[in-house]
Amino acid sequence: MNEESNLDAQFALIDRDNTDTDIALSKGYSQSSVNNPAIAYLLSLGSKKSRQTMGSFLNIVAKMIGFQSLRDCEWASMRRHHILAVMDMLSNAERAPTTINTYLSALKGVALEAWILKLIDTDSYQHIKQVKSVRGSRLSKGRALATEEVKKLFFVCDRDKSAIGVRDGAVLSVLIGCGLRRAEAVSLDHSNYDRRDRSLKVLGKGNKERVVFLPNGAYQRLEAWIEEVRGEVKGPLFTRIRRHDDTTNDRLSSQAVYHILDNRRVQAGLEKCAPHDLRRTFASSMLNNGEDLMTVKDAMGHASLTTTQKYDYRGNERLREASTRLDIG
Repeated sequence: MNEESNLDAQFALIDRDNTDTDIALSKGYSQSSVNNPAIAYLLSLGSKKSRQTMGSFLNIVAKMIGFQSLRDCEWASMRRHHILAVMDMLSNAERAPTTINTYLSALKGVALEAWILKLIDTDSYQHIKQVKSVRGSRLSKGRALATEEVKKLFFVCDRDKSAIGVRDGAVLSVLIGCGLRRAEAVSLDHSNYDRRDRSLKVLGKGNKERVVFLPNGAYQRLEAWIEEVRGEVKGPLFTRIRRHDDTTNDRLSSQAVYHILDNRRVQAGLEKCAPHDLRRTFASSMLNNGEDLMTVKDAMGHASLTTTQKYDYRGNERLREASTRLDIG
């Protein structure tokens, strides 16, 4: 049995009705595997976050078809009908169109690298390249926080006079007040803060820098963090704090930001929310204040207006108001 037939056989063994794509992922990848097109594809991506995301997707695909991880998957045997089968399984698992299309993008990227490495022929690559994206959309699972929720969130931080309370208030202020992704926030260094200009220089997706400006509340909390706790030393802007307010110069992790928000929102009695919801809150607040879409796009570091429009959570409220004005007798 040749490699392609072997891959076909592994697909045939999968129970499509019970496919679980939420699988524990393998730990990273070895850069020494130079002939692995999946690793070559990941190395071609521009950011660590992109490599982590696409690497996770490729690990899931590898396990879906019977391999341990992307490192031992027979990518050279991949053909168009295998791609279609993966998309079908993801659809049956009720994955959103955008999610399925991200998987497709990753697999096309692997196919390109396999072709460059002369592991698949031109016809096979062109057939994979022609696979069309899935059409459709789903309502976002995220939300924008109401003004009262934001006030409650900052209230619980401000009343906590410990070093952790001061830091948490500063972190959440920057997320809500500047619309930063949590990876952007934890990547900030003290040198990125311009006190005179009340601004931060942010390195975002696509290795693109932008400047964001701090609203007054965010500026005051960031100043309190630096003046009262962190100090003016070089290094990460937001750092870990051990027990008993033992400050360090260790960079805060993205996961730590998640725990900070979750802890504070429980204290504030708020419903579940994620760090990215604070970014949604920033966008909706800007739009509610009458800022144009282009301004919000630039502030958030988006490449297109289409992406920014997805962060506009005013739609349901406008529809609700329009419905109340409708007289049908």
